[in-house]
This record gives sequence, structure tokens and C-alpha cells, in this order.
Amino acid sequence: MNIIVGNAWPYANGPLHLGRIAVLLPGDIIARYHRLMGDEVIFLSGTDCHGTPVTMKAKEEGITPLEATIKYHDEFKKCFSSLGFSFDVFEKTHSEYHETKVKEFILDLYNKGYIYEKEIEQTYCESCNEFLSDRYVEGKCPNCGEVVLEEQCENCFEIVEYEDLLDKRCKLCGNETVVKETKHLFFSLSNFEKDVRRLLIRQKGWRENAQKIVKRYLNEGLRDKAVTRDFNWGVDVPLDGYEDKKIYVWIEAVMGYLTASMKVLEGTGENWKEYWQGEDSRVYFVHGKDNIPFHTVIFPAILAGLGIKNPNLRVISSEYLKLEGKNFSSVKNWAIWADYIVENYNVDEFRYYLSINSPENKDTDFTWRDFINITNRDLVNNIGDFVNGVISDIKDKNNSIIPKGVISREFKNEIFDLYFNIGDYIEEGKFKNALLDILTVVKKVKKDYEVGDKSLYEALQLVVNISNLLEPFMPNTCEKIRLALEIKEPIWSYIEKKSGKVSNIEVLFDKLDKKRAAEEVKRLKEEKN
Repeated sequence: MNIIVGNAWPYANGPLHLGRIAVLLPGDIIARYHRLMGDEVIFLSGTDCHGTPVTMKAKEEGITPLEATIKYHDEFKKCFSSLGFSFDVFEKTHSEYHETKVKEFILDLYNKGYIYEKEIEQTYCESCNEFLSDRYVEGKCPNCGEVVLEEQCENCFEIVEYEDLLDKRCKLCGNETVVKETKHLFFSLSNFEKDVRRLLIRQKGWRENAQKIVKRYLNEGLRDKAVTRDFNWGVDVPLDGYEDKKIYVWIEAVMGYLTASMKVLEGTGENWKEYWQGEDSRVYFVHGKDNIPFHTVIFPAILAGLGIKNPNLRVISSEYLKLEGKNFSSVKNWAIWADYIVENYNVDEFRYYLSINSPENKDTDFTWRDFINITNRDLVNNIGDFVNGVISDIKDKNNSIIPKGVISREFKNEIFDLYFNIGDYIEEGKFKNALLDILTVVKKVKKDYEVGDKSLYEALQLVVNISNLLEPFMPNTCEKIRLALEIKEPIWSYIEKKSGKVSNIEVLFDKLDKKRAAEEVKRLKEEKN
């Protein structure tokens, strides 16, 4: 099976905190699982380089947008690697390959009539003597009246065209804006209502937040969107008369999913379109709630316009992760940064906690107290204690040699069922259920082994298969287990270790002092801006 797992592309405007990582971790879990299944996987993402947030951040730091792009792209790659993300490709939108392919796509859509020219009235600041991009316009949402800070209203989740904002002012100088006529290109999103509606009807396993937002867009009617903007940083428009404009980031950034997959497959002889629409293909989009319309309405419409129809699309759209009851905030420094995690904690403990506390259907809260309690309970006292205990018993009681034995048919079938059930949960984005099922079996077998109802041989077989079942969630831990058991590669299938030896294994998880919770909260408050 051909699998594309596309993680949302973070803007090159600041480091990654745990709130952003939480909604992207599912992509790595899904990619690792499908590789274990033997599928052909392209796990991709990259750095979104051309939005106004990038230019604003560059201005704030006194560097050029290009320098900001390089800085944060390198930082993202290091961050994801240290957290165990197994990307096949992590690109950036500011690259010759991406920009060339985007221009080809734009011309294709233009030649088909899906992109057209239109004279529009646009916000202009007479004091600054320039047309204003959406990020430099302050105003209120025409749908609910709340102040809009991004291109999507945080109150009603409507994607707002900045020319539709009410009570507009220039962010640069604070003065009222005026309206002037100018020419732009537009994408005829309204032509693709049937395609989006068909996709919604055929969907499998979309989370409720995605279904609700798509239904609302369809009920209100899809509106055409501007493709070009007055800006000096981005992809050039491949048409005469638009030399002073750039392609809007909303359309060229989502095309990154296509360009990255094309680049991976270039020279392999494989048809990249087959990964997107083949009968034996599946595409996952992994992102936060704020990105739902781009992945479920706009990008599917673009795909249809390019002739890529009926993709087997799975949407893993998370709600929000909060921190100690408050929203993560880079500006206020109310955050846990990726580099802090790597330097001070076992990364797999965070991968486990973010998976079992994943904001799958509602907002969840990261608290240091809960993180420490769950780590000590689930990982230290149960999974870690069981795995380390079984391997230690083989070393001490059987001279490190795998004991002879037989696994009961009932227990063997129970482990078999775990593979099927956990696999289904991962494909459906139900990571908490997957881990709870594994934990339940571990706790039961651990208890049975301690009272003599399970032999050392049978306990070992669960440890062997744990190294497969937990691989998508905690790859570093599972690698340590396999090394101790002399197992070469993980696989998504029941295996039985009948002979051989075991070697030393370090304690998988160290107990965390509960006092650290108060210390970490104190540090958060002291570092808050």
C-alpha cells in the first residue's frame, strides 16, 4: 500500500513548543506503524517560509526573511530529529524545486480556467503608501464581530479575507485605511463544492471537529479566494502583469505536500500521482484545529483542479493542548520548548504522555503533576518494571539463556488480537485507546507472572511483542528492548523468541520526583514575560 503522511508545515517564525508538537506527533506514530506493516511510506513536512508571520519575525529579530527561514528550518529539523520524528523528507517552501513546481501548478489551474483575473478593491494605507497584507490590517470578523489576529478567526473559526474585515486600521502606523482598486488572480473554489461534498460523504474516521467545519463551509457556500497578493517575499507569479505581486502563501504552502512527495519519488520511476489517488493508496493529513479548512476544503479543491480526484484521505485534526490550564503562548513565553524536553527528560516519556493525553476530541491540559504521575505509574511501575524484571530474571535464573517453554493458545491469540486492535486504533487516530489496551495487557500479565500463573517464557513473549507494539509510540525504548533480546528489526506481527540469549539492559524509565512538578511550574511562572 502507498501511504503519504503529511504533517502541517510550521511557519519559520519561532521555535517549537509542546503545544505544536502534540498535534504533529500523530504523524510520526502513523508513519512508523505503516512502515512496520510493510507499506511504502512517504512521511513529509517542512518549513512554511513565505507567510507574513515570517517577515514580521525577521523584522523583529533584525534579520532578513531568508535568514529567518534558514535559522528556523535548521532548528525545526534538529528539534524533530531529537524528538524521534522519522520524516522521509523535511523540505522548505523557499526552494527552487518547490517554487518551480508551484508555478507549474498555478499555470495548469489558470489554463483550465480555475484561476482567473479580477479587479478588486483592496486595503491601502496612505500614510505608509502601500497596499497592506492581511497581517498588517487590524479589524473585526464580519461573521462574529471579534478582533481577528490571524487569517482565521479564533472565535468562530471562519477563514477571513482581510478585505472583509470591519473597522480596519493599519498595524504599522495605527491609522485608518482606505480602499483602492487593483488586479489580482483568484482561485474558483466555488466550482469544487461537489468535490468537497463527495469527499466528506466518502470520508472514513475524520474527527468530529473536521466534519463540523467542512459541513459549515459547504452550508454557507464556498467562496473564491485570492491567489496573488501585494508582497515582496514569496513565490513569483508566472504570468505577465503580476511582477509586483507574489503567490499567496495559503495556496503555495499546501502545494508543498505535492512538491515534497514529487521530490522523494523523482528518479524512482514511480508515478507520484498514484500515491495521491491510486486504489491502493492512502493520504493522512495531520494538523491542529486551526488548519482544518485548508486541508479538508481548500487543498482537496486544488487537487481536484489539478486532476487528482477521490483521494483516500484521512484527517487527523487535533484540538488544543493547554499548559497548566492556560493556552500556550510564545509571546508570553508560557510554553515548554522542545530543546528543554530533550535536555532534561526522557523523550519517550513525553511521546507516551502526549499520546495518552492527546487532544483527539477535546482540549486537553498538560500539567507537570499529571505528567509525572502518569510517567511513574504507567512507564516506571508497569511497563518498565515488567520489561526490566523479565530480562533480569532470565539473566539471574537462567544464566541469560532464553528458557524453554510453551505459550498457551489463549495467550498467543490475545497478543495476536493486540496487533489488529492497536493497528485499527492508530489508523483511526485513537492513540489513547491503543496505549490503554497495551497497558491493560501488561498489567494483567505482570500480575499473573508475579503470582506464578504465567511462566517466564510466556512473560518473555509479551516483552518481545511489546518491542513491536510500542515502536510507533516509543521508538528509543523499543530499540533498547530489541538490543537486549537480540532482535534485529521490528515488525507488525506476532513473533516468538524461542532461543538465544539476553544481554544487559539499562533501566528503561527512572522514577520522577513529585517535587519536580512544583519546581517546573515555578520555573514557568518566573520565565513568563
